Amino acid sequence: MGNQLAGIAPSQILSVDSYFSDIHDFEYDKSLGSTRFFKVARAKHREGLVVVKVFAIQDPTLPLTSYKQELEELKIRLHSAQNCLPFQKATLSEKAAMLFRQYVRDNLYDRISTRPFLNNIEKRWIAFQILTAVDQAHKSGVRHGDIKTENIMVTSWNWVLLTDFASFKPTYLPEDNPADFNYFFDTSRRRTCYIAPERFVDGSMFATELENIRDPSTPLVDLANSNQRTRGELKRAMDIFSAGCVIAELFTEGVPMFDLSQLLAYRNGHFSPDQVLNKIEDRSIRELVTQMVHREPDKRLAAEDYLKQQRNNAFPEIFYTFLQPYMAQFAKETFVSADERILVIRKDLDNIIHNLCGHDRTEKAEGETKENGLVILVSVITSCLQTLKYCDSKLAALELILHLAPRLSVEILLDRITPYLLHFSNDSVPRVRAESVRTLTKVLALVKEVPRNDINIYPEYILPGIAHLAQDEATIVRLAYAENIALLAETALRFLELVQLKNLNMENEPNGEEMDETSQPSDNYDTELQALHEMVQQKVVTLLSDPENIVKQTLMENGITRLCVFFGRQKANDVLLSHMITFLNDKNDWHLRGAFFDSIVGVAAYVGWQSSSILKPLLQQGLSDAEEFVIYKALNALTCMCQLGLLQKPHIYEFACDIAPFLCHPNLWIRYGAVGFITVVAQYLNIADVYCKLMPYLNPFITQPIIQIDKEIVLLSVLKEPVSRSIFDYVLRSKDITSLFRHLQMRQKKRNGALPDCPPPEDPAIAQLLKKLLSQGMTEEEEDKLLALKDFMLKSNKAKANIVDQSHLHDSSQKGVIDLSALGITGRQVDLVKTKQEPDDKRARKHVKQDSNVNEEWKSMFGSLEPSNISQPIPKGHGQTTDPESIQAGKPLRSESSAGICAALSSSPQTSDGTVVQPRKPTIQVPSSSVSPSAYQLRITTCKTELQQLIQQKREQCNAERIAKQMMENAEWESKPPPPGWRPKGLLVAHLHEHKSAVNRIRVSDEHSIFATCSNDGTVKIWNSQKMEGKTTTTRSILTYSRIGGHVKTLTFCQGSHYLAIASDNGAIQLLGIEASKLPKSPKIHPIQSRSLDLKDDGCVVDMHHFNSGAQSVLAYGTVNGSLVGWDLRSSSNAWTLKHDLKLGLITSFAVDIHQCWLCIGTSNGTMACWDMRFQLPISSHSHPSKARIRRLLMHPVYQSWVIAVFLVLCLGKGKRGSSYLYSTTVPFLAF
Repeated sequence: MGNQLAGIAPSQILSVDSYFSDIHDFEYDKSLGSTRFFKVARAKHREGLVVVKVFAIQDPTLPLTSYKQELEELKIRLHSAQNCLPFQKATLSEKAAMLFRQYVRDNLYDRISTRPFLNNIEKRWIAFQILTAVDQAHKSGVRHGDIKTENIMVTSWNWVLLTDFASFKPTYLPEDNPADFNYFFDTSRRRTCYIAPERFVDGSMFATELENIRDPSTPLVDLANSNQRTRGELKRAMDIFSAGCVIAELFTEGVPMFDLSQLLAYRNGHFSPDQVLNKIEDRSIRELVTQMVHREPDKRLAAEDYLKQQRNNAFPEIFYTFLQPYMAQFAKETFVSADERILVIRKDLDNIIHNLCGHDRTEKAEGETKENGLVILVSVITSCLQTLKYCDSKLAALELILHLAPRLSVEILLDRITPYLLHFSNDSVPRVRAESVRTLTKVLALVKEVPRNDINIYPEYILPGIAHLAQDEATIVRLAYAENIALLAETALRFLELVQLKNLNMENEPNGEEMDETSQPSDNYDTELQALHEMVQQKVVTLLSDPENIVKQTLMENGITRLCVFFGRQKANDVLLSHMITFLNDKNDWHLRGAFFDSIVGVAAYVGWQSSSILKPLLQQGLSDAEEFVIYKALNALTCMCQLGLLQKPHIYEFACDIAPFLCHPNLWIRYGAVGFITVVAQYLNIADVYCKLMPYLNPFITQPIIQIDKEIVLLSVLKEPVSRSIFDYVLRSKDITSLFRHLQMRQKKRNGALPDCPPPEDPAIAQLLKKLLSQGMTEEEEDKLLALKDFMLKSNKAKANIVDQSHLHDSSQKGVIDLSALGITGRQVDLVKTKQEPDDKRARKHVKQDSNVNEEWKSMFGSLEPSNISQPIPKGHGQTTDPESIQAGKPLRSESSAGICAALSSSPQTSDGTVVQPRKPTIQVPSSSVSPSAYQLRITTCKTELQQLIQQKREQCNAERIAKQMMENAEWESKPPPPGWRPKGLLVAHLHEHKSAVNRIRVSDEHSIFATCSNDGTVKIWNSQKMEGKTTTTRSILTYSRIGGHVKTLTFCQGSHYLAIASDNGAIQLLGIEASKLPKSPKIHPIQSRSLDLKDDGCVVDMHHFNSGAQSVLAYGTVNGSLVGWDLRSSSNAWTLKHDLKLGLITSFAVDIHQCWLCIGTSNGTMACWDMRFQLPISSHSHPSKARIRRLLMHPVYQSWVIAVFLVLCLGKGKRGSSYLYSTTVPFLAF
């Protein structure tokens, strides 16, 4: 397109936003730049952002209609080209011509210089797609005409879109006048020129146009001259040249191939592009570009030929066999959300890895290709991470990253994966935050070398990025942090050491400049290590002090030894050991104490034998723990420490004395643990110490002397039988265990001859206990074993008593446990059914009836009569009398009315028979018969008022349902012939023409007194149905509401005709209250509640209904993006949310079952999908054979499992002309 536009002085210059006043579906967002040819802006549309190119019309005689038709034809041709993005819409007005297309954030020029920078395989992938896009366009019969880096869009997942097709720009340009080039092609003002050299022709060809030139800078191309376009059509070779220049700029990091002067010189053979071509390191790409930018058009091949030629050369085989067809599916409209893409990739993960990594090859280059092939897939995954909505999708994405990470390079892991993992650490879902920490730790552990630009990634980026997780409100997140902090610290230390090693190696190289740069990090190694220690120490101390024991336990069980190595001996003792010791103070959590003894060996081994004096009392405490499992853990810890030589000899003898009695313990694990310790000690001591020090401890518990004490099997074979479990537990649970052991010692001394006689116990409880033990089979040998375990059993008995005492103290503070009895809460129960009272005579209706059966709970809930400080006389003349004998102390007064109030004591308005109308009051009570009735006042409790309101609401609801059911049962839906002689009269009942735009919905109130309409003019009008019965056919609305804005698409009445819900395409939903008034006055309307939907995530409302489920008053609405939401109008929150599968089509309408058991959705593809509202699950679907759009759905009034669907079907060939018929089709649809 061209004319002498520069010679036409515009009458006025308007800003780009001023042209949006004529278009209503697009909202101006911001300017993207302006040139003399086009003004470019970004605009908002209901379906997303769009780019709008505005051509200001200065000459109304320009024939722009033909170009518009050309663009529409081009759009149709490129419909199936997935790498092409033509203009989607073109409009013409008096002021301007406007072109619309989808907005893409980055073009190739911007992407080349944007982090993370493209690697070699990504550049090949983009070059491959550029040739594919050109091939798709050429096969569709379309030539681009202006291929450059600014017109090649690159999505966040590196999908290439060739856009801004320039068929309206001139094919040939004069070589001696740059005005046309500057006007049409140099939109970026970079002076780069990628136009094929054959498009520049001698200026004499435009001699006929030169006569009308007013200015030497005026373009020579004349748009109005129709012969201009036929002089030269765009050819394939021209696009190939431009594409070759783009690929060259891609592989030279943004160095342009030609500017205008260089291209003109190249056309004449005076310039060679070898200087730029030599910067392309890849030989295959260099040869490809050289052929594509050949000066002779005949020497340039077609795009399809280049794709075949470079297969397995410049472009790997996987581009053709797998990546192109697999990635193309994500460019289709089927995948509308990031969640769907992630789930599809996870489903295909095995196939992906098989195709990209399944064939192992020996060549290094091939292995490089396989790894980088995954990089292209990683770009798809990472492009979805920030827009994922559902927890399952986020977890699936983390799972994908974990599977692919071992096959990716260090640069990809650090530059492209790590930032998104840190993004997930701030997610709103605790499971996602926890899993992100685990994934981040495993990914960083795979890094074996640190790039120079990432040497400070841990102290400056990673550790601060996850520091907040140590105080996260969710225990599961802190648990994951404690589980991985040791490995994170170890990896951070390894990073620091790798950087230090690299710096030392560089210092040894004879490069003075680099040595100066790197000497500082080498000198600051100790400083950086100390800073790293402080960062990790702060978080470790926080976790060791966590209120949840499971967090402390997890930290000890997952790498406490690694933390010792990380901190060093001094800090391991000062920081870790000092905090771990406090864990034994928790007597209620034996898991924590057991974890302490599992972890203490590694800490003690690193701290050294100096820690034995500190650990000795802790280990002795573990040997007398109330939980036998902890005792076993303590025995194992002692055994390991003895093997490592961490126990001194005096300590070993003390422990051997304490542990030897465990050889007769009834617990098998404890016996095995004791045997293990004894055998290790025997191996550690010399023979003299074994027989002089160790054997005396063992003799009471073995059947015969042994020599090989260091053999576990030998020692186990000579052990005496253990104490009976029943006897052991009975003694351990005894409250008089001390007196019992005293008496057992006396019995032992008698057996040994130390005492002549042993008197029976004086305490009858001890006598009874001894009798019970003897009845269970306690022998003298058993008594000796019990006495050997005396010290242990006494400590264990005391420890268990302390645990019981502490449990009583801490019961009320346990999380998740509520003791109702401790709070003094009494259960309340009220009968909702009111018993009918039968008066003895008519006069008794107005008398107060007493109820002697009311208990104190009822009085506390519903109030009572109490003496008032201010007496109030009872008015007379109201037909109310009180019998003094009927008033007794502590008994309530009740009247026949449901309010239960004596009317004489109420200030509320009354009916003619004396019944109180409002407000309803509770009962009254007379505490003493000596007090006159005038000395009482009312006490109102909200409980009874709310109860009566609930009963009244239930009655109204039941009545409304009964009436609706009767109306449906009486309705005649069967098809019957009209009566004889009946003829349609064709009377016009009403003609309503107040709306100024399309009417979108008509809704009638339940009682049919009024109905409401909504329109695209932004108004809602309410009409009186009674006025339709008059003789006049013109009726005016009784009310108009226009404060919602936008196009009002749907509305529905709520709770009869008291409320009206409306929805607009701007995302607004409003609930309006309708205050009825007597005719001829109009009702009043006012907003009660409102909410605004996110048009990007939810879309606008397409249909909505109201139903009352009893507990909830639900306004259900469906949106364009497939959301079905039940808005509880009483609590202003969502009662439920359903997600419709958009593969079945967009929601156009839905209907709700009268019992709210199920609902049916109608879609744009003619599908009806049924949902079970009890479980909120989709259960079935039915599609119309014609796939016609469902206009409306309605529940069948007789058959409750049927819906009525309305379709609009276009029938061709049935009659003389194509006719449009509206079919109202009743579709049997069984829900369950």
